[in-house]
Formats: sequence, C-alpha cells, structure tokens
Amino acid sequence: MLRLLIVLGFYILGCRAACNTCNANGVSCISETEFQFCSSASEPIGNLYTCPTGYYCTESTPICSSVASSAGCTGCNTCSSDNRFACTGRNTFALCLGTSTPSTSIGGSCGTNYVCNVGNANICGSPATYAVSCSTSSTSDCDTTAIKNATEYCQTIQTAGKYPYGGDTSTTCRQYVNCYTAAGIFYGNVYTCPGLTYFDSTSKLCTTQTQARCSDTVSCLTLNNRLLP
Repeated sequence: MLRLLIVLGFYILGCRAACNTCNANGVSCISETEFQFCSSASEPIGNLYTCPTGYYCTESTPICSSVASSAGCTGCNTCSSDNRFACTGRNTFALCLGTSTPSTSIGGSCGTNYVCNVGNANICGSPATYAVSCSTSSTSDCDTTAIKNATEYCQTIQTAGKYPYGGDTSTTCRQYVNCYTAAGIFYGNVYTCPGLTYFDSTSKLCTTQTQARCSDTVSCLTLNNRLLP
C-alpha cells in the first residue's frame, strides 16, 4: 500500500511540467502564460508567445487553458526551496523569511533589465540566462506584440475569439486578431478598427478610448525586443 501511494504521488507531481522544459505538446512553458516552440533537439527556440488574458500555458493540448491549476510552469508567490524569496512578478520579488509564505511588506525589484527566477540564488538575473518564474497578467497586452503570424497564433492557442495584436498607438493598437475554426482547423485574421478607434481587449470591441497597453509602447517594444531572438 505504501509503495502504491508513493507511485501515485509521483504520478500526480509528474503531471506538472517544469519551466523552460520541452513538453510532449512540442512547446516549452517559459512562465505561467508564455511559451516557445521546441526544436527537434527538444530545446526552446524562436519567438516568445503569450496565451490570451486569463489563459495559462500547459504541457498538453490545447497549449493554453483557462484552468489555472493546469498551468505547466508556476512560480508566482511560491517560495524558493530554501524559503528565502518568492517571485511576485516578472522582475519583482518578496522575502519569505524562512517560511513557505511570502511577505506582503518586504520585497524588492530586479530592475527593468533583469528577471526574477525562483531557482536563482541571486534572485535576479539576465533573461538570456534565466527564465521568468512569474508572469503577471499586467504584461499580457504588451506581450501580444510578439504575434507574428495570426493563423499560427490561433492554431497554437486553439481558442476562438478576438485578441489584441500589439501596443503601437498609431498602428497595431487599432488592430486585433480574430481566431475562428473552419472544418475543425483554427485560422486567424488581423482586422483594423474603423476610424480613430482602438481595440479593447476586455469588451472585445473597438472604442474611442486609448487602451492601457497603448500607454507604454516604448517599454512594451523594448521588452519584446529583449526577449525575442
């Protein structure tokens, strides 16, 4: 009976994919919401993609799921193995002070050129060396500038709907990707909102109000240029 429980426990834990590791579905979850495709040598390569807001990267198919517990790479607010710190965002952290619960008042920031990684003894490191342990939803719209091919993106997330295309106020912020199926296959097209309207990722409509993702275009593009090859 004890042996059975040990095997069962291993099976349950084994269902969760490790961050920055190629999975059976052909992708590597870089954070809770981000992923890269894997090469034939089982190494993450190419563009960094982001699941739609409210969806998480998984080790199965479809790649993006709305079920938070299915996230293949978790790291937000989870204390390191030595209970020193926890990553609370892409480049922010909180001290755990020897417990398994991060402090709500003691923490810090890595700075814009570094990312927090729960396995890094120094807490912060270069994104070229360390994967992002925690990606908060506040960066999702910025990361949509990583979309290069609408159909490829839709076939990857396997979810119908309308999603932000980018964060450039004068161009891509007025556009959106529409994912749909035809004969059981996902396709995607890029559409432009009429006149001087912007795509609202919350209402899924074109509005006259400039969206939050459009207010920090420079940092969004800088972020993606740093993460993309």
